[in-house]
Amino acid sequence: MAHTNGVNGHALSPEPASAYQRFKDIPSAMDIPVSSGAGEEEAVEVDLEDLMDDPTELCTLLENENVARNYWMTIAMAYAKQQKLDRAKDIVARALGALSSAKQEDRLTLLACLCWFNLWQCRDAPRLRPGKLGRYGLTLHSRLT
Repeated sequence: MAHTNGVNGHALSPEPASAYQRFKDIPSAMDIPVSSGAGEEEAVEVDLEDLMDDPTELCTLLENENVARNYWMTIAMAYAKQQKLDRAKDIVARALGALSSAKQEDRLTLLACLCWFNLWQCRDAPRLRPGKLGRYGLTLHSRLT
């Protein structure tokens, strides 16, 4: 049996990641509530279709405003939608740190998301036949031993 990568196991699927059903609920923009200090609440709009390459500033905003888990998840999924899985994983890792005292259900949701991102990366990783040299000059057999 041949192993394949791709959408639902189809290696030659023409669908980009943005066409996956799992991303249909990701909005094009999101308002993040910020407090101005005088008791007034304002919002910062974040465009989720034109994301920054480095999400550090965005994560700092989310940490400073102590936002709920769903803001972190939506932004991480927006990065994943654009095939920026490393950035999405960084966001979820920062969320786990920022929400260290949150409800256990929130932390488990973030951990499940992080696992899903890792599985997605593994699924997209190239497969090697035994004896064939990989990127680092190692065979599959030498990686397993």
